[in-house]
Amino acid sequence: MPDNIKLEIWSYFKEMQTIFFATCDNHRPYVRPMLPLCVDDKFWVATGTEDAKTPQLKINPNIEFCYFIEKGVENGYIRGAGKVEFVQDMEIRRHFIEKFSYIRHYWQEPDDPSYILLELKTKSFEYMRPGEDTATTIQL
Repeated sequence: MPDNIKLEIWSYFKEMQTIFFATCDNHRPYVRPMLPLCVDDKFWVATGTEDAKTPQLKINPNIEFCYFIEKGVENGYIRGAGKVEFVQDMEIRRHFIEKFSYIRHYWQEPDDPSYILLELKTKSFEYMRPGEDTATTIQL
């Protein structure tokens, strides 16, 4: 991937922002707004065992997300596709609980059985710059 496009894509992501996140259940897609955490050019999601996406992702870990970009009156988007990995490492789980207060609102301990931490292993991006008519697909 050309470094300048990769840097441009990652420059849109803050530590937290809303994306639209898609999973699949029995060949039916489900899309919901989510708040991923962008840390070190990786995406992470904290969720619970009771959320509908959790059993869907255990059966089918393939995901796609879309981040809508607005620049003035021009629009674009970044779509990411890949798989999720359920994070079991207690130090990583603890790090996210300590760093993000919204996670602490739901879970206080990294070994809480209802706390699920997912790493989104993005394999590709489709990127349409605001104001352009075509998108570029980039494999990671």
